[in-house]
Amino acid sequence: MNQPPISEVTHHYAGVFLVTASGKIIGQQRDNKPGIDNPNRIGSFGGTIEDGEDPLAGAWRELVEEETNLEISKEDVHLYSEDVAWRKLTNEWEGRHFYYAKITDAALDQLEVYEGQGWAVIESPEDKLVIDLWREPVKKLQMALKKP
Repeated sequence: MNQPPISEVTHHYAGVFLVTASGKIIGQQRDNKPGIDNPNRIGSFGGTIEDGEDPLAGAWRELVEEETNLEISKEDVHLYSEDVAWRKLTNEWEGRHFYYAKITDAALDQLEVYEGQGWAVIESPEDKLVIDLWREPVKKLQMALKKP
């Protein structure tokens, strides 16, 4: 089965990693329940882009309106990577749009997460709890953050 271009994929995901002023990459640790994608693993905050919604709006909605108590604007959410990956749970190709948002360390201390087990620091793409298909986006984020 050949991977289609992102423009031909019908299911799209938008995810956001948080980056603190001290340089920590923050993700969401998923619930540890059978039957969900990647139980107990760490990925980005985010979810499915709704019909008619653009990826940035979906990423912002998931982060600000549904999953956390953060109060940031869409202008604070920055695209850094897009790709296509196979989603085993639904047996379909998924277009993935990855963003990051910078927050203060104080904002992290006050961060409330309404889905999953909460937030988690990602030390490296090789952390054992990082979702396997999220390792490459974490590497790309690290590279994007190192650019002047």
